[in-house]
Amino acid sequence: MDTIQRHSSIMLLISLSLVLTTLISTCLASPTSTNAILLTIKSVLTDPQDALSKWSEDPTATSVCTWHGVTCPENEERVTGLNLSSNGLSGVISPAIGGLLSLEFLDLSSNSLSGPIPSELGTLKNLKVLALYSNSLTGFIPPQLGSLKNLKVLRIGDNGLYGEIPQSLGNCNGLETLGLAYCRLNGTIPPQIGNLRQLKSLNLQNNSLSGMIPNLAQCTELQVLSLSDNMLEGDIPSFIGSLNALQSLNLANNQLSGAIPTEIGNLLNLNHLYLLGNQLTGNIPHELNKLNQLQILDVSNNNLSGPINLSTNDLTNLQFLVLSSNSLQGEIPSNLCPSNSSLINLFLAGNKLRGTIDSILNCTSLKSLDLSNNTLTGSIPYNIDQLTNLVNLALHNNSLEGPLPPQIGNLTNLEILSLYHNTLTGAVPPEIGKLKNLNIFFLYENQMSGVIPSELTNCINLQEVDFFGNHFSGSIPDQIGNLKDLTVLQLRQNDLTGPIPPSLGYCKSLQQLALADNGLTGSLPDTFGSLTELTLITLYNNTLEGPLPESLLGLKNLSIVNFSHNQFNGSISPLTGSDILTVLDMTNNSFSGRIPPELCNSRNLTRIRLGHNQFVGPIPSQVGQLEQLDSLDLSYNDLSGEIPSSLSSCKQLMHLLLNGNGLRGQIPHWVGNLGLLGEVDFSSNSLNGEIPKEVGNLSNLIKLSLYNNSLTGLIPEEIGKLTSLNVINLQKNNLSGQIPPQIQQCNKLYELRLAENYLSGPIPSELGELSELQVILDLSYNNLSGQIPSSLGNLIKLERLNLSFNQLDGAIPVSLARLTSLHRLNLSNNILHGAIPHALSSFPLDSFRGNELCGAPMGVCTDQSVSEKRLSSAEVAGIIVVIVLVSALVCVVLLYIMVRIWSNWREVSVSNSDCEDSNKGWNIGNEEKSSGVRKYWKVGSASIGVGSSEEKYCSVSDSSILQVKTDVGS
Repeated sequence: MDTIQRHSSIMLLISLSLVLTTLISTCLASPTSTNAILLTIKSVLTDPQDALSKWSEDPTATSVCTWHGVTCPENEERVTGLNLSSNGLSGVISPAIGGLLSLEFLDLSSNSLSGPIPSELGTLKNLKVLALYSNSLTGFIPPQLGSLKNLKVLRIGDNGLYGEIPQSLGNCNGLETLGLAYCRLNGTIPPQIGNLRQLKSLNLQNNSLSGMIPNLAQCTELQVLSLSDNMLEGDIPSFIGSLNALQSLNLANNQLSGAIPTEIGNLLNLNHLYLLGNQLTGNIPHELNKLNQLQILDVSNNNLSGPINLSTNDLTNLQFLVLSSNSLQGEIPSNLCPSNSSLINLFLAGNKLRGTIDSILNCTSLKSLDLSNNTLTGSIPYNIDQLTNLVNLALHNNSLEGPLPPQIGNLTNLEILSLYHNTLTGAVPPEIGKLKNLNIFFLYENQMSGVIPSELTNCINLQEVDFFGNHFSGSIPDQIGNLKDLTVLQLRQNDLTGPIPPSLGYCKSLQQLALADNGLTGSLPDTFGSLTELTLITLYNNTLEGPLPESLLGLKNLSIVNFSHNQFNGSISPLTGSDILTVLDMTNNSFSGRIPPELCNSRNLTRIRLGHNQFVGPIPSQVGQLEQLDSLDLSYNDLSGEIPSSLSSCKQLMHLLLNGNGLRGQIPHWVGNLGLLGEVDFSSNSLNGEIPKEVGNLSNLIKLSLYNNSLTGLIPEEIGKLTSLNVINLQKNNLSGQIPPQIQQCNKLYELRLAENYLSGPIPSELGELSELQVILDLSYNNLSGQIPSSLGNLIKLERLNLSFNQLDGAIPVSLARLTSLHRLNLSNNILHGAIPHALSSFPLDSFRGNELCGAPMGVCTDQSVSEKRLSSAEVAGIIVVIVLVSALVCVVLLYIMVRIWSNWREVSVSNSDCEDSNKGWNIGNEEKSSGVRKYWKVGSASIGVGSSEEKYCSVSDSSILQVKTDVGS
C-alpha cells in the first residue's frame, strides 16, 4: 500500500512538473525564445565540423528556420524539426530542448553525444520521431517518454543506456517503430509492449534482457521482431504464428528451449527466420516448407535432431539454408536442393549426417557448400565440376577417401577449398593450377602423397596453403616464389627433401612459414631476409645446416622461431633483429659462442630454449629483464659462472632448466620466490652448499632435479610442503642426515631418487604412504640402516625399487609381495638375511647378492638356516651390553675375593710367626694333617675364614687342630 502511495505521489509530481514546464515553454515560444533555446542547445555541444556555425545570437541575423538542421512550416517561425544527425557533435543534450514545444521530428543520431537522455523530452507532446541512436548516451530511459502519445518512431539504441525498459512506453499507442538495440538494458520485456497495436518494428537485440517473450499477439501489424542476443528463456511462444504480417523474425542467441513451434509455418510473408544459438530440440518442423517467401533460414547451433525434411522444391525463394552444429541425422535428401533451386549457400556442418555427397551435385546454383564435421563417406565425385558456380567448398572433418579428382580444376570460381582431416589419398592433380581465384587450400591431416605439383604455383591468388600431416615427398617447387600473396605456408610433417628454394624469399607477404618435421637439407637461403612480414617460422626436425644468414636481422616482425633439432652452427645473433620475439627454440643444434645479450631486447619473450648446443660463458644478466619469461632452457651447454641473481625478477618462470653445464656456486635462496615454478633442473653442474629451505615455498613445483652436483647438508624438511611434486632427483651429491619423514606429504610423487649420497638412519616408514610412486624409488649407495619398512608394500604402482649398497638388515618384508607392478628390484649388498619371499623369486640373482639370504633365486633354505635366524644389529648390541655388564660384575666380585684372601693370608702369617713352637709341633706330629692344610691353602677356599679370631691359629690345644681338620674335610 505504501509503495502504491509513493508511486502515486511521484507520478503527481511528474505531472505537475510537466504542466509547469509546458506553461513556461509556452510563454517562451516566441521567435526570440526559440533562438535562445537553440543557442542554449548549441552551448553544450562541441562542433568540430562547424555544422552550427550559422546559429548566431545576432538579432539581425537570418531566421532560425534557415539554420542548419532546423525545419519550420512554410511561412511560420515555429520549429517542427531538428536534424543534426551525423555531424560529429559531442557534448550533452541540453534539457532546454524541452522548450521546443512544436517539435515533431528530432534526430541527433550518429554523433558522439554523452550523458543522460533529458526527461524534458517528455514535454514535446507533438513529437512523432525521436532518433538518438548511435551515440554514447548513458543512464536510464526516462519514463517520461511514455507520455508522448503522438510518437511513431523511437530509436535510441546503440548507446550505453542501462536499467529496465520503462513500462510507460506501452502508453505510446501510436508507436510503429521501437528500437532499443545494442544497449545494456536488463530485466524483462514489459508485457505493456504488447499493447502497441500499431507496432511494425520491435528491435531489442544485443542487450541483457531475460525472462520469457511476452504476449505480443495484439501487435498484428508487426513486420520485424528482433530479440536476438539476449538471455531470453522458455519456449518460443506459439502466438508468433498469428503475426501474419511478420517478415523478419530474429530470436537468435538466447536461451530458448523446446521445439520449434509448427505455427511458424503460418507466417507466409516471412523472409528471414533466425533461430540460431539457442537450446532448441526436436525435429525441424515439416511445416516450414510452407514458407515460400523465405529467403534465409538459420537454425544452427541448437540441439535439433532427426532427418533434414526441408526441400527447396517448396522453399522456392530460399537462398541461405544454415543447419550447422546440431545433431541432424540420416543422409542428405535428394530433394533438398534440386536443379531448379535458388539456394546459394548451404551449410550443414557439424551434424551426424552420413552417406555420400552425390545428392548435392544437382544444386548448380550453389556458391557456398559446407558439409564439414559430419560422418560422410565415399569419395569426392568426379562430376563435382557440375557445381560450376561454387566459390567455397568445405568438406573437412569427414571420412572421405580416394583421390582428389582432376575435375576439381574445372571449378574456376573456387576461392576456398577445405578438405582437411579426411583419409584422401593419391597426389594433388596438376589441374589444380587452373584455379586462378583460389585463396585458401587446406589438405592437412590426410594420407596424400606424391610431389607437390609445380602447377600449384600458377594459383597466383593463393594466400593460405596447409598440407600438414600428409606423405608428400620430393622437393618444394622452385617456383613457389610466384605466390606473391601467400601469407601462410604450412608443409610440416611430410616427407619433403632437398633444399629450401631461394624463391621462397620472394613471397614477401608471408607471415607464417612451417616446414618442420621433414627431411630438408642445405642451408637457409639469404633471400629469407626479404620476408619482412614473417611472424612465425618453424624449421625443427630437419637436417638443415650451416650458419644463419646475417640477412635475418631484417626480420623485425618475428614472434615465434623454432629451428630446433637441426645441424645449424655459428651464432644466433641474426635472430636478435626483432624486438617482439615471444618464443625462441634452438635446441639440439651446434650453435656456439656466447648467448647474445641483445636477445633480451625482446621484452615479451615467454620461452627461450637453447639447450643441447655449445654455448659458452656466463648466463647474461639481461635475462632478468624478461618479466614475461615462463620457460628458460639452457641445458647441456658449456655455460659457466654462477646462476645470475637477476633471474629473481622473472616472476612468471614455470620451467627453469640449467642442467648439464659448468655452473658453480650455491643454489640461490631467491629461487623460492619464483612461486610459479613447476620444473627446476640444476643437475650435472658444480653447485655446492645446502639445498635452500626456501625451495619449500614452490607450491606449484612438479619436478625438482638437483642430481650430480656437490650439494651438502640435510635434505630440508620443507620439501614436504611441495605437495604437487611428481619427481625428486637428488642423487649423486654429498647430502647427509636422515631422509625427512615429511616427504610423505608429497603424495603425488611418482619418482624419488636419493641414491649416491651419505644419507643415514632408517628408511622412514612414511615412504609407504606415497601411493602414487611408480617410476622408481632409489635409495641405493647410502648409509641407511635398520630394517626395510613393511609399509613399502603399499607402493603397489611401483615399477623399480633399488635399496642396494646400504646397511639394511633383518628379513625382506613379506609385504613386498604386494608390489605386483615391480619389474626391477635391487636389494643387494646389505646385511639382509632369511628367506626371500616366494613372490620375489622371479627376480634375478643379482637382486639379492651380498646378503645372507636363502630361497629362490639364491640357495635352498635348510631348516637350520631358517631356524638359526641371525640376530639383528640391535639385538646383538643389546647382548653385548649385557655381557659387558655381567663381566664387569664378575670382575668386581673376584677382585673383592682376592683382596680378602690377601688380607687373611697376611693375618695368618703374622700369627704363625708369633706361635712358632705350636706350629712346629703341628707340622711334625701329623704329616698327613700338615699335607691337608697345605692343600687347603692352595685351594684357596673361602672356608679359610672359619676361625673368627687370631686365637684359633695361636692355640696349641687339640681342639684347634681338630677344627682345622674338620673344616678341610668338610
